[in-house]
Amino acid sequence: MSGKKAKAARRSARSGAPVSQVRPGFWRTWKGVAVLGAALAVIGASFVTPKFFEQESTASAPAHQAMGNDIEQGAGLAEGSPVPAFMERDVLSGRTISSKSLFGRKTLLFFSEGVMCQACFEQIRGLEQMGNVLERRGIELVSITPDGKADLEQAIGQYGITTPVISDDDRDMSQAFNTLGQGMHADTPGHAFVLVEKGRVLWQRDYWLSPYKTMYVDPQELLADIPSA
Repeated sequence: MSGKKAKAARRSARSGAPVSQVRPGFWRTWKGVAVLGAALAVIGASFVTPKFFEQESTASAPAHQAMGNDIEQGAGLAEGSPVPAFMERDVLSGRTISSKSLFGRKTLLFFSEGVMCQACFEQIRGLEQMGNVLERRGIELVSITPDGKADLEQAIGQYGITTPVISDDDRDMSQAFNTLGQGMHADTPGHAFVLVEKGRVLWQRDYWLSPYKTMYVDPQELLADIPSA
């Protein structure tokens, strides 16, 4: 036995550990270098690879979440959209007002908070005072509020409203026209106008949303905003 091996054997015997079976010069050979490199690569991958996939997943998440969210909740319907099918009754006359009955007429639908909003009924009354202008432009006004029939009848009498008003207490119509979710209250519309004709949305605007943030629009200003064509 060589002197070096004898010393190693004596150290192993004192410590109780087995003598290494790997030659001392192994790590200097090309095989040792290859084994060491492979081991370091595996260890490195265990730290780098999870971070890589985590970054890839995070980067792709926003694009995935954005799919199907082209229309923001409460922001109304895009111009050119089909008019949602609906069938309601005018609280004043009892006559049926539906998407079919309005098909051939240019109609301005006004979605508001209803009886809790004094300015909203002042808005209806102000537009009624512009009735001659609306008539010349071939526009019929129909107001929609989330109130029950009894409360709505009382408000109609108080403000002297004469144009059609729909009680949308189940919010079906307001929901269909996407007017819920961004008003002063989540379960009521803001101050939204939708101009419809021949089954299509010609124009829409919610004056409660930025940059307007108002519950009353000067009727002349409103009519100026509505496209003439």
